[in-house]
Amino acid sequence: MTAPTYSKLSVHCWKQGAGYGANTLVGTVLLDGNGTGSIVFPADEYPHGPLTVTISGVNVDNYHDNCYLQLYNKGGVSWKEGLPSDPPAATGMKLVFADDFNDALSIGSDPEKFTYYDHKPPFGSQDFSSIPFTDFEKDNNPFSRKDTYLRIRANANTKSSGLISSLFNNGEGIKASAPCYFECRFIGPNAPGSWPAFWLLSVKDNVVNNAEPCDEIDIIEAYGGEGPGAPNAKQVYRLTPHAWGQSEELKRFCDDFYRTQSAIDVYKHDIPSTWYETSHIYGCKITETETVYYCDDVEVARHATLPISKSKPLYFLINLATGGGWPVDLSRYNGMIDMYVDYVRVYSGATID
Repeated sequence: MTAPTYSKLSVHCWKQGAGYGANTLVGTVLLDGNGTGSIVFPADEYPHGPLTVTISGVNVDNYHDNCYLQLYNKGGVSWKEGLPSDPPAATGMKLVFADDFNDALSIGSDPEKFTYYDHKPPFGSQDFSSIPFTDFEKDNNPFSRKDTYLRIRANANTKSSGLISSLFNNGEGIKASAPCYFECRFIGPNAPGSWPAFWLLSVKDNVVNNAEPCDEIDIIEAYGGEGPGAPNAKQVYRLTPHAWGQSEELKRFCDDFYRTQSAIDVYKHDIPSTWYETSHIYGCKITETETVYYCDDVEVARHATLPISKSKPLYFLINLATGGGWPVDLSRYNGMIDMYVDYVRVYSGATID
């Protein structure tokens, strides 16, 4: 590694163990006069699968900087991977869908052939990533499977990033009506402009009508980057409801929630690691009265359920976007960052006629 103007770097990585595991010091790197040094990472001692190695230092100008190096550990210790037992929040509900990505990916535009659509319905007309969401079938396909993980890559070099939707343009797909529960386990990248998310939308009567009112439930929106002009991710991520095309009263309700409760500091909930240090389970339970958000089965926020969410089914989206109003700079990471999804599953307690 090379870090001009630095003389010493510390290297940390999250390690398996009791409870949440622990952030461990891998070692210290003493740099030569050119700011160059190296370290051997003991991969077999760390979790199998996606890892974030944090490289930190203070330079001669007393400037503190972090580099978040993403690795995929082909060896190591299997730790919390795969589908666990049913979550407490889904008590009394039935599992209606689960995917732990053990099999070949099923992503495309045809609901008769595939499990997921690779754009935001309808037809990607509301895609929002500054590095564009790209079809699975294209040469710059952003999706791949690593062992039992879905990898979504945002690549500034090939101008591609990825989103999967459980609903297709014809209104078919995976959805659930209240009371219901959705959850996803993943790790995201902390880079300037990175924007991994797991979120829900209500199903419209006419999917292709962008003007039709709908609810959006953001279970996690994580904004990467640190320093001037960046959101300074640290341990915080965002969650919030949106009442699109609905009354001013509902819009104020959502705005008030965003202003007062949407920033989730996991440390305040006794969760010692961030969304980019190791994988976490992000969940949301929607009932006819309350919408409750979870991280690793710990409640982190709640609000009254929006009217449309009470009456319409919801579907999920998982994406690694870039931008979100923030500057994007992936140059430190050779233009490429990754989101690794361990699994996603859906429960419903709704009565089906």
